[in-house]
Amino acid sequence: MTPLVVTELVLALVVIVAVGALTFVWARRRFISGDGRPVMLCARRDGPTGRWRLGLARLGSERFEWFSIVGPSLRPEVSWQRGELDLGSAEPLTDPIPGLADPVGVSVRGGTIACEFAFAPAAYTAIRAWLESSPPGYNVNVA
Repeated sequence: MTPLVVTELVLALVVIVAVGALTFVWARRRFISGDGRPVMLCARRDGPTGRWRLGLARLGSERFEWFSIVGPSLRPEVSWQRGELDLGSAEPLTDPIPGLADPVGVSVRGGTIACEFAFAPAAYTAIRAWLESSPPGYNVNVA
């Protein structure tokens, strides 16, 4: 094989791998939001001095789930039942977080897991409203 053919094969392989990776990221994002549940961009860190990690927050009828923005897993990295989730008050963040305009920081506690989230203000409002509303079918016979 000539060097030109080897170079073409290597470039073709690089293009195939890049297209495959982008296709997987797209398909994973579609799978996470596939059944119409709200999904929003946010960031999470485990302690006040930890590193912010971008991810996707998904609201279900009974669960709040967080997925890392990159990675092969189709399962949430952390997940809380609606009733066990405790959101703190929102405070403006001075840390720049790529992808989030004017983020607000919120301390979150659920069960034995405590961490901090950064949301866009509108996303925080949506999560607060979801948390304070009743889940479907809960206390439906109250008059």
